[in-house]
Amino acid sequence: MQKLGVRALKIFIIDDDEVSNFIYKKVIEAVEVSESVREFPRAQTALNYLIENLDNPSALPDLVFLDINMPVMNGWQFLDEYSQKVSPAISKKIIICMLSSSVYKKDINRANKYTQVDEYISKPLTSEKIRFLVEKYFQSS
Repeated sequence: MQKLGVRALKIFIIDDDEVSNFIYKKVIEAVEVSESVREFPRAQTALNYLIENLDNPSALPDLVFLDINMPVMNGWQFLDEYSQKVSPAISKKIIICMLSSSVYKKDINRANKYTQVDEYISKPLTSEKIRFLVEKYFQSS
């Protein structure tokens, strides 16, 4: 962690693919920037957690990797709810990265319309992509 000069981050992975989540968690841990990595295979569960912890900024993540295509509540629906119920109610800036296998311009453009989305990253999540995000958003001066 000292190599990147950042504090330990709380990271959430919101993706229904549990095998990918396991791999991504290992990749994140290998980069040594995380205090904790929490996986949410259901977007609704992650949203509920965020809403329940609005008054507890220390329980909120610093960085969220959000998949687009998930059953029940997809990434777009999560963002709609997050934009209305979470974002206006917290003072902490949470970096949200859409993490998707989609390379469609339509999805990238749609993600860019959300002010809450900071990055759009193509799967798979690699250590290089994590380092890029950490250096861009969490590097200490």
